[in-house]
Amino acid sequence: MLFLDAYIDRIPGAASTGLRADDIERADWIVVGHSHFDHLWGAERIAKRTGATIIGSHETVRIMEQEGVKLSQLLPVGGGERIRLSSEVTVAVYPSLHSCVWTPKGGCTSPMRSAWATWE
Repeated sequence: MLFLDAYIDRIPGAASTGLRADDIERADWIVVGHSHFDHLWGAERIAKRTGATIIGSHETVRIMEQEGVKLSQLLPVGGGERIRLSSEVTVAVYPSLHSCVWTPKGGCTSPMRSAWATWE
């Protein structure tokens, strides 16, 4: 089972997906496009509940570790990697620049690298 981003729970007033991150019982992989809340929010709960591995930028890994996800479930990428998820699925990671929004003091002084993936 593969999730592309984990933004299943929505902010108040947004359309519901009909599912909550806390309801997910099976996941093997969570591929996070970048570390904004509308891609990342919920990944920590899904990973902790299912044991899924999160693939994402170093920023994503930092955030997920702070949220209590085990390091053994975190796979940082920066672009150029090809990751075989199964005999039939390979993820190709592409680098991109994107703004940072997750810091302890609520700001970011430089852009972060994000990872974008395509499927084969």
